[in-house]
Amino acid sequence: MTSSDDVLGFGWELHDDSGGSDKFYRLMVVTGPEPLAIGLHGSRGQDGQIGLLRAGITAEEALKEVVKKSRDKERKGYEASREFTVFYVPTSLTGADTARYNARAIARHFGKYAAQTGTELPKASRIPGSAF
Repeated sequence: MTSSDDVLGFGWELHDDSGGSDKFYRLMVVTGPEPLAIGLHGSRGQDGQIGLLRAGITAEEALKEVVKKSRDKERKGYEASREFTVFYVPTSLTGADTARYNARAIARHFGKYAAQTGTELPKASRIPGSAF
């Protein structure tokens, strides 16, 4: 359930299991008054490390950032494990000054919506804490 205190976001996840790897790259854009571009990467089932974090940009610039990163990963063999997913996140998590701290919490909202809307594919990496 969304409220007037929620901000629209969207994202997708890529996965690479070639050559003994089992890792993900989760890409998200948060719109609203302070747009964010977020990319988390890591081993399957982990929270992930921040590999992309841009704040103080427009939503269009944020989209360009995540698409650029996505294409780079796809050239390296990553494939979709969560398809394009629209999600909502509380505005309180989206400030530019707290983006690094809240990136994983934002990813949990993305994961919850992906599971609910059927955009989570069989190779999707579990997002710790997204079953709320």
